[in-house]
Amino acid sequence: MSTQNEALTIVIPVYNRADAVADTLASVAEQTWRPLHVVLVDNNSTDGTAAVLARWKRDVEAPGLRVSVISEPTPGACAARNAGLALADTAWTMFFDSDDIMHPDHVERAMNFIAAHPDADIVGWPIAVNYVSGKCALKQFIVSDIVYNNIIHSSFATQRYMARTELFRRVGGWRKGLAMADDVELGNRLLATRPKVYKVGDRPTVDAYESEVSISNSPDRLPSLVMAMEAIAENLPQCRRHWADLETIILAANWTREESEAAPVVEPIMARTPLPRRWLWRLFYRWTLSGGRGAGRLYGLIKWTGI
Repeated sequence: MSTQNEALTIVIPVYNRADAVADTLASVAEQTWRPLHVVLVDNNSTDGTAAVLARWKRDVEAPGLRVSVISEPTPGACAARNAGLALADTAWTMFFDSDDIMHPDHVERAMNFIAAHPDADIVGWPIAVNYVSGKCALKQFIVSDIVYNNIIHSSFATQRYMARTELFRRVGGWRKGLAMADDVELGNRLLATRPKVYKVGDRPTVDAYESEVSISNSPDRLPSLVMAMEAIAENLPQCRRHWADLETIILAANWTREESEAAPVVEPIMARTPLPRRWLWRLFYRWTLSGGRGAGRLYGLIKWTGI
């Protein structure tokens, strides 16, 4: 049972993060907002993660900080997050990743915002992304042209927003079987309900860290990408389904840098795309393949023309 005034559940799936999750958990324990419900989902870890989670629960659980530790045998982030969502008994749910860091006022700022905006269904915020290369980039939660920007710029990446628990459940939670772009796909279904969406602040209160090994990664990235984008297109009007095709082309070019490797994914898209959009798609594809950036942003400026 939730405690009095408890309004937020934070769900964190964990897979083989025994050496890294402690920093994430410490940032959760340092949150200035209370009360909180934290659900930790061990997703078949083999490195001692389960013991780390159980020890953290013993060390920090107290009035105002309720911790649930569960296991989910089905592999993958979607299954683990759905298991955590099933335990959420608060009005709002926030999903978080096991290698990212919350600033101490992260939850407080979001909760104060929804108190001032009781009509909100979804609240998002900017994050700072730290790449393996050492570079850092500010990623905004974009509320303008929100469906397009979710597909092209991943506005609904896991750690960028929270939503009403009832809304997550109404759309069916995380889609089983997706290994890539599952957060974008869920965001697309959430937006299809026409929720009231707000952005809180311009200062990032989450530090996200790129990792080459992740619960969300797939060894077959291109087939997984196609599966995700097809699922996204299913929930778009016919006139917008080419947005998912564009993101597939951009990511295929970014991930391979080899035309022959990307061809099985790209060529079927080109074959079904009418002229003159096909010419534009090929231009964007070759530009991105050569290392160019900004194809999605450029199309966002001209898509109103109908091309």
